[in-house]
Amino acid sequence: MINFTWKILDIASKDEKITHAQYHVTANDETNSVETEGHWQFSNDFDKPFADIKEEDVIDLLKQETTQFGKNIVEARLTEQLEYLEAQKKQPKAPWLPQTFTAN
Repeated sequence: MINFTWKILDIASKDEKITHAQYHVTANDETNSVETEGHWQFSNDFDKPFADIKEEDVIDLLKQETTQFGKNIVEARLTEQLEYLEAQKKQPKAPWLPQTFTAN
């Protein structure tokens, strides 16, 4: 199971309407963690007064706008990266690269 943690690092506004958000998302599975940051320009307006908006509201709208065809594009890319990391564990290293030892 993958857990996603969303954080809003900054917002930009115009006329008391949030227009942009800078976000950070971390994805963790049982053994690996990957993260990303980005900026998003909102196409929808918040229906709450600016002073009443909470981080969760921004995250909810951000998740809504980054979901296409039932799949969140940010979370999907992080999932792909976690799957790649897991697959790499099963691949042999090139002989010219430093060989590493991993304890169980």
